[in-house]
Amino acid sequence: MSGRFGMFDEMFKLRDIFAPHEGRIRNGLLAEDRRLIHYTSADNAISIIRGNQIWMKNIRLMNDFREVDHGFDLLKKAYTPPNDDAPEIGLHAIRKALNEVFPDVFDKTVALFDQWFETMRASTHIVCLSEHDKDEDDFGRLSMWRAYGSRRVGVGLVINPLPLYLVAENFGAFSSPVFYCNEKDVMELFLEIAGNIRRDRDAVAKAGADDVGGYLFQLLRALSICSKHRGFREEREWRIMHTKGLDDQGALKYGIESMGGVPQGVFKLSFEDRPDLNMTGISIPQLLQRVFIGPTEYPDAVRDAFCQVLSDVGVKEPRKLVVCSDIPLRT
Repeated sequence: MSGRFGMFDEMFKLRDIFAPHEGRIRNGLLAEDRRLIHYTSADNAISIIRGNQIWMKNIRLMNDFREVDHGFDLLKKAYTPPNDDAPEIGLHAIRKALNEVFPDVFDKTVALFDQWFETMRASTHIVCLSEHDKDEDDFGRLSMWRAYGSRRVGVGLVINPLPLYLVAENFGAFSSPVFYCNEKDVMELFLEIAGNIRRDRDAVAKAGADDVGGYLFQLLRALSICSKHRGFREEREWRIMHTKGLDDQGALKYGIESMGGVPQGVFKLSFEDRPDLNMTGISIPQLLQRVFIGPTEYPDAVRDAFCQVLSDVGVKEPRKLVVCSDIPLRT
């Protein structure tokens, strides 16, 4: 990458070695100036804007927890012998390549990952976003509106993704694109990573055993939490994650809230600039680039309401941000 993205080159060098699938998606997102969008209900969108925060929900309370099971099951197979299946074959290749640089780092990292496995499965909180192309600026994505019928208004909040890369550590969370995969895809990814380690051996050695172990741990963690069946590929999802007990809480706040009538613990990610933590450009007026109103019987009234809410939190010329999807309403 070059130009205004050059500042990320060094930051992502090791990540591109240990998570090339993420690097390809991330680089495409930045280079093509794509954005991220959070599809939600109109009620929740207003709460996000007024509260200047978004809530990270426990993965056990997702609409379909089996989406998360997919990744955890793949990773469990990969490091639990003797399966001799595709993911395990690929992971053994990483072990062999890494042992040539730092003996024992692989085994120690996998053992640590196994210690945290059930905690990650039970105590990870996420926010889901999707990639948003410029050619979707007039209507959003049809498949994402299908969750909202004529009596429930859907809204898409489009954000600039760049600040999230700069503040992830201080947020107390990290982000990753979803990997749509089967066992063969995971094996091929692991084999690619093994090749990267050998090709960039000097960079790996320079990073040191602790950092290399950290990148390997994050690879296994992201694949567990952010892998889904290939059939969901059109979602082009990204996830922002925090695991209670594993991650430093950073700027996140924890509390008990009721969502859909279900009391639950949530982590609250505030859209508040914190120059002391190098967190800038994340306030609603700076972060929010567009608001989509999904198909509804009352587009004008809903648009007026969102324009007022945005104006109340300091967004200038909100009518330039709020647009109504022209996809016909299904009744």
